[in-house]
Amino acid sequence: MSDIPEIELNGRIYDGWQKCSINMSIKDIASSFALTVDDFSPEDVGDMSVKISCGGERLLTGWLDRVDTSTVPDREGTRISGRSKTGDLVDCAAIVQGGELRNASLIDACRELCKPFGVGVEALSDTGDRFDRIKIEQGETVSQVIDRISRERGFNAWASVNGGIVLGRPGSDRSDALLRYRYTETGQLRSDNNIVELSGSFDMSGRFSKLVMRSQAATSDMDFGLSAAQSEAIAIDEAVKRYRPAILTSDGAGSSAQLKARVEWEASRRIGLSTGVSYQVEGWRQVPGGAFWKPGLVVPVEDEKNNISYDMLIVSVSLTLDEDDGGYRASLSLEPKAAWVPKPVFKEADGDAQYAALRAAVRG
Repeated sequence: MSDIPEIELNGRIYDGWQKCSINMSIKDIASSFALTVDDFSPEDVGDMSVKISCGGERLLTGWLDRVDTSTVPDREGTRISGRSKTGDLVDCAAIVQGGELRNASLIDACRELCKPFGVGVEALSDTGDRFDRIKIEQGETVSQVIDRISRERGFNAWASVNGGIVLGRPGSDRSDALLRYRYTETGQLRSDNNIVELSGSFDMSGRFSKLVMRSQAATSDMDFGLSAAQSEAIAIDEAVKRYRPAILTSDGAGSSAQLKARVEWEASRRIGLSTGVSYQVEGWRQVPGGAFWKPGLVVPVEDEKNNISYDMLIVSVSLTLDEDDGGYRASLSLEPKAAWVPKPVFKEADGDAQYAALRAAVRG
């Protein structure tokens, strides 16, 4: 079957496009797309459904959001763009009777919030204890509520290819490919490299020597003694040498065990956000005839430019097709795999090992 993307608008195949991009991330509850097209009337935008497939596999299910037209040189033409069905969750308010949900599990709460939008919810594993009470703040969007309560259980919510959301902890599946950027003994790039372009960054501003998580949840009559008294938990990032404390509050995690899991997860995420690399490779598939690149995969990396030689997690993927600029390309954003798994105490983080190399690369 052909690997030419198939664009379906309101149930009909649309062939009047030249360039295509699809963006997916485990950090975002909505995927997005953009098409450069021959001609498109802005009046056609309202409630237009979109399905994008390639090689018989669905890549995105959503709605058209906007049409942009321009006669400016180098930007002349028409561009249409939109998001997966979960884009409505980003824009719209969360409205529930009484302004709160009671005695609900994470997946039950998400399904209740998503039901009016026709958005399905699936979980990759058990979502843990029920919430005694989930209060919906005035003006809070559906995605903000889902993100907040998912974090309370150490989960992430991202868009599925069918227009729903997935609740899970990324990293259970591995890539079929190895990402390579290596040198020969004479300092030349090796011919078997598959990374076309790369960039890396390291930012300590979001990391703290000590993270304190305090609970605002009311205790019940059953919570007594030591368990009820321990209303805070601490995670230490030993890679941060100077005094940098931060205090966070948790609405739903009341027990000491819940608070400990929550603060460790928060510290892990901050390590991940501090370290990142981006790679561009040829093609949309991991290997010829294989699966498409997608976020959430663990991939082995051999990157001698940034001193990386270990598994990393693909956080976001951008698939682009532009015959004037390289044809089929996949841009991959990666973070340390360990940053997505809770740890009680963080020694020198994996990302710190490459800081010197990244800094040297920036300095040239």
